[in-house]
Amino acid sequence: MNRTKIAACLLVMMLVFTACQESKRDRFAREAREYTEKNCPHAEFGDVIFLDSLTCPNDGSNTLTYHYSIHGDSTDVAAVVNNYDDLYSALLGAVRNSIDLRHVKAEGLNIKYTYNNFETGEEITSFCFKPEDYN
Repeated sequence: MNRTKIAACLLVMMLVFTACQESKRDRFAREAREYTEKNCPHAEFGDVIFLDSLTCPNDGSNTLTYHYSIHGDSTDVAAVVNNYDDLYSALLGAVRNSIDLRHVKAEGLNIKYTYNNFETGEEITSFCFKPEDYN
């Protein structure tokens, strides 16, 4: 009788603890939302480029996205477009060397950066790095 009770208690405890666990994808989505709520928007590069939000929807896209806006005149926007290759290389290097992204990279998520014009809301450019790019 005691063995049956112990086994039943262990089974119930196991079910309770596994039911409360959050999946990695749900955790990434929650942490991105919490980061955005606490830290965004904030200036990344002077007073021109701002991080507006960080998203990681658990919709099967497997993508962590950094949403930036460029504040400034057309010269600032053109600078981003005209330096696409340099920005791509710099971002890829940052992703490859980032300690903060180690869990995201271990999970094999895509890491995307989008840049929008602050005034118009139009996308200027975006970069998406897949696991084969950063590993």
